[in-house]
Amino acid sequence: MMNCSICRRPHHAKKLPFFCAVDARNVLYGTRIEIVQALIETEDAERRIEALLPSPEGGPKDQKFKSSAQVDWLRAEEAAAQDRTAQIIAQADRLRDEIDAARKEIVAKKELIARKKSDLASVSTGLATRRNRQLEEVERSTQRLRYKWNRSMDTMSGTRAFLCEEAARLYGLRQVKKGSVKRYEIGGVEIFDLHAMNSLSPEVISTSLAHIAHILALTSHYLAIRLPAEITLPHTDYPRPTIFSLASSYKHGEVPFPGSLASQMPSVTDDGEQRHVPRPRPLFIDKPLPTLAKEDPSAYSLFLEGASLLAYDIAWACCSQGVSFGDKDSYEDVCNMGQNLWRLLIGDQVHRRSVEPTFPSSLTPPTGSPRNEDQGEITNPKPTIGRWSHGTLHSFLGGAEGTEFVRNFKIMPPLKLADRLKKRLSSEAPMLEWEKIEGDELEDGFDDGVLVRGHGSGGSVAGRVDLGVASIMTVRTVGSNGGVSDNASTAKGWTRLKNR
Repeated sequence: MMNCSICRRPHHAKKLPFFCAVDARNVLYGTRIEIVQALIETEDAERRIEALLPSPEGGPKDQKFKSSAQVDWLRAEEAAAQDRTAQIIAQADRLRDEIDAARKEIVAKKELIARKKSDLASVSTGLATRRNRQLEEVERSTQRLRYKWNRSMDTMSGTRAFLCEEAARLYGLRQVKKGSVKRYEIGGVEIFDLHAMNSLSPEVISTSLAHIAHILALTSHYLAIRLPAEITLPHTDYPRPTIFSLASSYKHGEVPFPGSLASQMPSVTDDGEQRHVPRPRPLFIDKPLPTLAKEDPSAYSLFLEGASLLAYDIAWACCSQGVSFGDKDSYEDVCNMGQNLWRLLIGDQVHRRSVEPTFPSSLTPPTGSPRNEDQGEITNPKPTIGRWSHGTLHSFLGGAEGTEFVRNFKIMPPLKLADRLKKRLSSEAPMLEWEKIEGDELEDGFDDGVLVRGHGSGGSVAGRVDLGVASIMTVRTVGSNGGVSDNASTAKGWTRLKNR
């Protein structure tokens, strides 16, 4: 590398660019060397190729063949180089286009961001005021919807209560007062006290319980509530009502009628395994209760449990509808089915209508501000019957609030009711057993106990006197009016009294 003859300085490609022809010559000097090196390498490659070709035999023809092969090879190399050059140029053009598109996109995004910033700045002005206004509109709309929802629920509650009351009156549920004593009837049959079942006939007990079960099932349908103990009313191949225990209610399939052949056969699943079928408690009896207790203690216990479950259902329905029936922990108040049923369906509604205020209930809330129950405005007392149910989302008994509401009932469990009822009936059962004897058994009867001659007999035994006929007959045959029944007056033969 020589110095420039004009500027007198050594040439440097980066730090000292050229200013004259010598500098330009110096710049081109390296390129010339590279070309010379390329030519040398080309000649070297030609020699190697010639060495690989077959040895010449024909003189000039072979030289001509060798030259044409070299030309073809060089043309192929040139075509390949041109093809690579075209691909590189196309790739460069494509990259250039992508760069231009990316630049345009960046410019467009910058413009969009600037426009959004401007819009955000304009919208941010007065944002708090608009937010407060929108919140007020939403709250006002929510209050209107809640007001309409509550009014619709009040209407539905009134309709449910009306249906229950009308159904009870059509069924003949009524309260009969005789002085200070109150008794209740349904379907022309007295709703008896559970403790008096020892002295009642099976027909009266079964009929009364069937009426109570029917009206209670109809009431649960109108009120859209699910009773704790499921009641099964008579239907096809199921002639009498039954009731399930709390654990078995609503958790079974088709259950055969108690005492039928299907109920005595074990239930088998598709896999061949026996399936447990719950046993419903009967709400009927075919024999007097003392006789049933002696002959079939199991059926006696199931019947008492069924009666207790029915009383529990009525008490639970009263609690779910806000009807007071006395002390929930009191055994006497829970077992008073007639009074509880009358209060649930008729008594509470009659009392509510008697204390309703005289001002109209059709007041409408002002526009945009519906009445709120917590604002202390004068409103009619809301009926509680028909409000809580399992059939509507409003006041849903299965929700969190409804579950807490049900948890506060604290009613005596059915099993405790059944145990206390059984003890009470056992303690009040007659201590003497009656047996009618005739013919040859007459002489043997004197050895077993006291023989009492029945009224209306055609003769008497010499030396015998009727011993306390009136007092003894009251144990078995005295009617509800205090007199002796017709069966007692026409009975013939002797009756033996003996200790159990």
